[in-house]
Amino acid sequence: ASLFDPLDCSGAEVTSARAQLQQQPRTSAAATTAPGLEFSVPPSATRLWSPEDPHLFGLRLRLLAERARVVDEVFSYVGLRSVRCEKDQVLLNGKPLYMRFVLDQGYYPDGLWTAPSSGALAKDITLAQSLGFNGARLHQKVFEPLFYFYADLHGFMVASEYPDWPGEKTRRWDLPEVYRSIVRKEWKSTVDNLHNHPSIIMWTTLNEMGPSGGWKYNVGPGGGFRSWRTASARERSIWEHQEFVKSLVAVVRRRDRQNRPVHDVSGWVHVPAARPDLWSFHDYSQTPEKLKRVLEDPPAKYVEGRKGQPLFVAEYGGVGYEAGGPVGRNPRKFIVGYKGGFSVARRREAYVRIRDLTGAIYAVPSVAGFCYTQLYDIEFEKNGLLTYDRKAKPGLGAAALRRIFDGRLQAGRWALPTSSTSSPPRRRPSTAAAASAAAKRRRRLTKLRRRLATIAAGVIARRR
Repeated sequence: ASLFDPLDCSGAEVTSARAQLQQQPRTSAAATTAPGLEFSVPPSATRLWSPEDPHLFGLRLRLLAERARVVDEVFSYVGLRSVRCEKDQVLLNGKPLYMRFVLDQGYYPDGLWTAPSSGALAKDITLAQSLGFNGARLHQKVFEPLFYFYADLHGFMVASEYPDWPGEKTRRWDLPEVYRSIVRKEWKSTVDNLHNHPSIIMWTTLNEMGPSGGWKYNVGPGGGFRSWRTASARERSIWEHQEFVKSLVAVVRRRDRQNRPVHDVSGWVHVPAARPDLWSFHDYSQTPEKLKRVLEDPPAKYVEGRKGQPLFVAEYGGVGYEAGGPVGRNPRKFIVGYKGGFSVARRREAYVRIRDLTGAIYAVPSVAGFCYTQLYDIEFEKNGLLTYDRKAKPGLGAAALRRIFDGRLQAGRWALPTSSTSSPPRRRPSTAAAASAAAKRRRRLTKLRRRLATIAAGVIARRR
């Protein structure tokens, strides 16, 4: 196995490793045992993957026979980076990370959860980046392998999740055992298939599970969880739910060879016994003053059981804004949009609300990041920054939204370096040198695209 720089394996070899396959007797369950390979990358060649520099090394694996004859070879890639939680911060490559995420549910007007093309997957990433986001919560499905590939390539961080489905028509605190079994099994295969992607910086095992508002605070028809069945039945339900979440988090931690942070439940009820690495809540307050008060002094239902983990506003905003575009096939009882209900005529009000709600989060330094709901409209949810078919809404142009989401408003310990502290601009090359460099880049990109197509085809073939 050899590691190359750059990704297309056209450059010099950075490092290599070799191991001998051991042939087993035919009666053995495994005909061949493949030992692990460990690379040692020289410090001088180390270049870490990050949103600012999503560097990927090319990887070539060869099967050699006698006299070093090449029997087979495959190409892939590797990104070097670390991610962990320390106190109330997420650290990427040892440096504090402020997460400016957007909710992406992976819907398309003509295929629902099926993208029309690989280009559509890449486009959603570049659209989010053009609006200033550095990552996304991948919500409602386990996304396509090619999406993660493009995220690796573009330096787009993601929280990989599982479909938000409580199993049959049931309460989110009374999950059927068949559902629990399916989820445990599918999380194993999810981590096994995706763990190599550097763009995945955390796993989120569940979304909005348990009673909304918490075991002690839930209200609803019939009095909510506090009035559900008998006291002993409620105690049993709480115990079963906590045991399920603990087992699920444990499954993910055992399978992930990179030891990423694990986020047990996005919003609603966390399970402290599962030792979640992050703590989150969902709040759709529509006035910045109210949202700021919540962030500065979170109610017990949001943080009960938290022990200093990074605090993540995993859903907020949801500002309803109807600006046309596809709607989808939905029953008439569904109301278009979430809170707000702005029209094109009130586009300035919609922008100001989005700006001020986000500003309220920036103003509270104890928060480690946010996830805005959502990138684009889906079906009856007309609360996206873009329309369902990924077009800009009037008043929400890319430049205007970038001023909100690109981090320039981060304050306190999260403030980005000013221009005075950044590196000086590079000297502009001569016309001839620029033309030569552009031609060289075009040749390398052509070669890279061919190599990437080969890698992508291999990924798809393995999935099949």
